[in-house]
Amino acid sequence: MPSWAAASLSRTATRCFRARGSGLRAAPPCVPQLHAPGYGPAPDRTLHVSAAASAGHNKWSKVRHIKGPKDTERSRIFTKLSLSIRLAVKEGGSNPELNSNLASVLELCRSKHMPKSTIEAALKMEKTKGIYLLYESRGPGGSSLLIEALTNSSSKCYLDIKHILNKNGGMMAEGARHSFDKKGVVVVETEDREKKAVDLERALELAIEAGAEDVKEDEDEEEKNIFKFVCDASSLHQVRKKLDSLGLCSVSCSLEFIPHSKVQLSNSDLEQAAHLIQALSNYEDVIHVYDNIE
Repeated sequence: MPSWAAASLSRTATRCFRARGSGLRAAPPCVPQLHAPGYGPAPDRTLHVSAAASAGHNKWSKVRHIKGPKDTERSRIFTKLSLSIRLAVKEGGSNPELNSNLASVLELCRSKHMPKSTIEAALKMEKTKGIYLLYESRGPGGSSLLIEALTNSSSKCYLDIKHILNKNGGMMAEGARHSFDKKGVVVVETEDREKKAVDLERALELAIEAGAEDVKEDEDEEEKNIFKFVCDASSLHQVRKKLDSLGLCSVSCSLEFIPHSKVQLSNSDLEQAAHLIQALSNYEDVIHVYDNIE
């Protein structure tokens, strides 16, 4: 990376950290502007940094994951991963060498210590079995929710999810999809291959080099700190390969719905939204619930 670019990223990251350390919220997100004499204007791609509202730094991150007994939570994660395997097989076949999405899901399963027998059972499900559905809905406080599901009965799934929504302050609603963009997401550990800690400033530099659009600090289901590098869907696997070549330890890569506009909720609405999302996630046919809550 040119020295002017690294210096610009360094200054930007420092401003991000200062804003977070003082408890202030930066009005616009910290965005590196790469300009240098002799290099012309910066590329069209802009790197956004989601740091001030990352996991552990706002109310939503504290209440969104309602933890149950450890064994129950582990079982729920395995159930969702099984659905992800089935969906990947349905879309691209059961050979991970020819299906990069399936390969990524299997890698994630192994990182979560999912039993081999459970993985094999999901792989052996009939390729055509299951109907992929994406439901649009509204949650408490005017929040938008997208609910991914894989089911054998679309009518039953629709009625069950509608019941869960109505019971917990939500409702089916068209238009929620407009609050999200489908993006590639590479999940990376906060330690590199040499077991050295990777901070936000370093993540910013590597994101520029790898061609990512956004870097988010987050936590996984086990409350372990991670980075999420967001990129254009078409460049997902290229970005992951580049991050790996730069020394990072990627955990998974997938296509996800990322909100481009977020809403702030009151404390009571936050609690209700958390319970709603938990209830939806516990439903056997639901793969993932996306929200645009800040």
